[in-house]
Amino acid sequence: MRLQLLSLLFVTFLFQSFWVNGQAPIVTSGYCSTGGGDFDVVPFEGCGSLTVTLKNNVVGAQNVGYITNYDGVSEPTGLKDVFSETYSQPGTYTILQGGSKAGVGFTLCKQINVYERKKVNATLEVCGTIAKVTIINDATAKLYDHLEINWGDGKPNSEWKDGGGLIFTHAFTGTIPQVIVKGIHKPSVTCTGLENVLSATSQSIPLDTIKVGRIEMTVDGKINLLYNGIENIETEILYGEKNGSFLSVEKKSSGGVGSVTIENINPEIEYKIKLVSEDACGGTIVSDEVGTMVLKTTAEKTGNLLEWNKYAYKGNFTGYQLLRDGVVIHGFQSIDDVQWVDESAVCGLTYEYKIVAFTKLLRSFSAPKTVKMTSSKPEKIVQASVSVTAPNVITTGVVLAGDGLTGTYNLIVERADLGSSDFTKISGAKNQQTEFEDKTVNTGVKSYCYRFSYENSCPLSSEFSDPVCSILLQQSPTDISWTNDSPFSQGIESYSVIQNESNIGTTDTPVGLINSRPLNLDKQTKSSYSFQIVAHSKTGNLLSFSNIVNYTQEFVLFVPDAFTPNSDNINERFEVKGLFVNTFKMSIFNRWGEVVFQTNDINNSWDGIINGDKAPAGSYVYKAEITDSSDKSFSKSGAFLLIR
Repeated sequence: MRLQLLSLLFVTFLFQSFWVNGQAPIVTSGYCSTGGGDFDVVPFEGCGSLTVTLKNNVVGAQNVGYITNYDGVSEPTGLKDVFSETYSQPGTYTILQGGSKAGVGFTLCKQINVYERKKVNATLEVCGTIAKVTIINDATAKLYDHLEINWGDGKPNSEWKDGGGLIFTHAFTGTIPQVIVKGIHKPSVTCTGLENVLSATSQSIPLDTIKVGRIEMTVDGKINLLYNGIENIETEILYGEKNGSFLSVEKKSSGGVGSVTIENINPEIEYKIKLVSEDACGGTIVSDEVGTMVLKTTAEKTGNLLEWNKYAYKGNFTGYQLLRDGVVIHGFQSIDDVQWVDESAVCGLTYEYKIVAFTKLLRSFSAPKTVKMTSSKPEKIVQASVSVTAPNVITTGVVLAGDGLTGTYNLIVERADLGSSDFTKISGAKNQQTEFEDKTVNTGVKSYCYRFSYENSCPLSSEFSDPVCSILLQQSPTDISWTNDSPFSQGIESYSVIQNESNIGTTDTPVGLINSRPLNLDKQTKSSYSFQIVAHSKTGNLLSFSNIVNYTQEFVLFVPDAFTPNSDNINERFEVKGLFVNTFKMSIFNRWGEVVFQTNDINNSWDGIINGDKAPAGSYVYKAEITDSSDKSFSKSGAFLLIR
């Protein structure tokens, strides 16, 4: 037993010495079997381009030469006296040594191995902190015993052998370092293939790579879906009621743009939809959830009422669009806008509506809804008013309310002179202005009465309203008066007189329900002023104005042609009276042109006294210089008699 163990150790020592001493394998077939040769080849194996040196060990040999790439069969001729050889291609090569010693020929053949050093082919894909290496199983990979993947994070390397799976994944805790793949030969070969430092291809999936692009509900209980998946990656479509669980519709294996129809749904309730797929590293990708739209329609008095659900996902919302018969009729930007009245709907016609929710990635269509516009007969107009708003312009106003009112209508305005029942239409076709301006009137001469009716879109017409009449203000030398027919449907609460004096301003005097007011011209200090009447409605929120009456006064001077200062208290003084006089200066002259009296006050009269004595009877002359209320200058002179 001891002898066997020593023998085993000796054999092991010999084996190790053989490799340490660089002994190449010996070939003994064919011409290589002659024997007698002896040479060293160093090294006898390597990778890539390999240069070996040759050393003859036969003492006394003659004509020693080598064939460095012997085919093992041919007669060895053309031996070369070389000391080295370079091999640039991988393979197993036979080196034949030939020569003679003491007239006897000899040969010896040894093999060397040149191994592949090419970089192997592989790809690296990164998904977050997950790395996926895919081995390319081509001819280069098959040249190696196995391939080694160094993940660069200190964890054990991965190893691939022909026939094994080609995909390797590795999880990192932080930044992904360099990942290196190289070919490894059998254990006895000390060299390896060149390192392939892999460049990562990021597989971060953009948000819109997997998305639902269009949803359309149908009245027969279907959802037609268009979506984008990842090319060549399976996509699963999931749906469910808004507050329910998700159900799988189907899995699509082709990826890319696809379509699917979800059946047996209720178009009157909301649904949610999402997509599920895998990324390049085997992780799960879930699309944004999207929602369906549900539209409700009701025929109302003023039009078709349209109501819809608030879109369930606010994040990417951009707006709604309302379609009528396939055409957009209104847009909404706020997610909270969930109803609208189509006032342009024509009575008796049937319309088809859809609501569409828009996000940055999606269009979601409701199922279409149809509704027929209907209406009852319009009610009589009970709120109307009329007012003079400018010279020869009358503006009327009405409030439309009650049953039968539709979004579109034709307001009919008719007019007659006050006291006449001969009303004539003055509004145009399809008039929708509740304030109507009549410019075909003479507001300073006549009062006009108006009545109103309207046709809705069905068309049904209301009866005519009670007439309302404009206020006509007229003047006389002593007073102003105005018509008292009501300009309001609700009646008159009171009148006010507006007086506007030049350079002073406006005063507003309430006068109750009377329709005339006297004028006190002698109390007027200005020569230009105007009057206007304003009526107040019983509701207190409406005013109606009359036409404006203007007064312009020139100054008036009253001068007596005689006076009698005889103490009988009749015409005792020479007194001058005036209206609209601003400044006054007067001188009185005797027959010789001498000034006998002067005053700057129109209220200061002459008593017939000159320097304390009674002036003689006879003829005298006055001269007055005056400015009126507008500061315009005038002068007036004349003769008068002093009678005693």
